[in-house]
Amino acid sequence: MIPWPPAVTPLTALPTIPRDPRVPEAYFAMVQTGQWPRRDFCPTPEPTSESLTGAAIHALARPGPRLASPLPDHLLPFAADGARYWCFDLTTPGPAIRYIDWEVDQWLTVADSFAQFLNQLKWVTPILTAAPTAQEFAHAALITDAAALPALCDYARTTFAAEHYGEWLAYWLTQPGLAGPAQAELDFARQFRWAAFSPALRQRLAAWL
Repeated sequence: MIPWPPAVTPLTALPTIPRDPRVPEAYFAMVQTGQWPRRDFCPTPEPTSESLTGAAIHALARPGPRLASPLPDHLLPFAADGARYWCFDLTTPGPAIRYIDWEVDQWLTVADSFAQFLNQLKWVTPILTAAPTAQEFAHAALITDAAALPALCDYARTTFAAEHYGEWLAYWLTQPGLAGPAQAELDFARQFRWAAFSPALRQRLAAWL
């Protein structure tokens, strides 16, 4: 699991989950190290609104109150982004893992247990949708490879406030395998966005010039 970078402004309103004894203890042990899985794409038995072959899971819930949702009580969400939910089905012995897209009324069972669910997850190159959610962008930013990074840079540069864009740029510069496109983005930022960054951020970025 990937922890949130300390120098990047954190997301708010991430999901939480109560310590229900029917939830595998392995789940709670896993999210102690971070909420963001490196392998995020789960194959599904039928096409979803996201893909013909599966759907992505983003921030996993940390211990806390049950996430408010329109789902029945026996479906306990451990991840949610908009109308898409990943849930423990507490009526099954596994418990089984369900994927529900409330918006299109799709209810799928994707694994008989949490261990089986984890084994199915795989990393895929993140490709942003036309209007990515905050979770979708953040997760892509955390697991990106060099091929996907230019598109993420473009989105961050044109969508976020300058300081938040610069925070992500500073993070990418520290990540193995991202040096080429991150350095190219830094060169662009040095020419066209430098004055918009805070002095502290400019000092951090200057170490890479």
